[in-house]
Amino acid sequence: MRDFEVDDELEGGRRPSDTIVEIRTGLLRATFLFGSIALALALIITPAAKRGADYVVSTAAPQIDVMATGSIGGANRYTVRRSVLQRSGSRPCVIFSDGGSTGAC
Repeated sequence: MRDFEVDDELEGGRRPSDTIVEIRTGLLRATFLFGSIALALALIITPAAKRGADYVVSTAAPQIDVMATGSIGGANRYTVRRSVLQRSGSRPCVIFSDGGSTGAC
């Protein structure tokens, strides 16, 4: 029995199954560590990348004038009338606030 105890002391009193358990535990901890880092980066980088992509799209888009209606300064007020029955290319009827008109009225 003495030989068995000497061998046990040379290996530090550890059994091979203890080493395997420690390796498995270490691998599991490393997996959780890198997995949580990947998850945190995904949660942080995804919104930042979307903001960056939105900025690139907004600066790369052609400059479109989105003004649909408007008025030209001054006190002149007028009404523009155009019929769907008018020929293409004819001038619209413009009626001014003083009663005057121009175009095809």
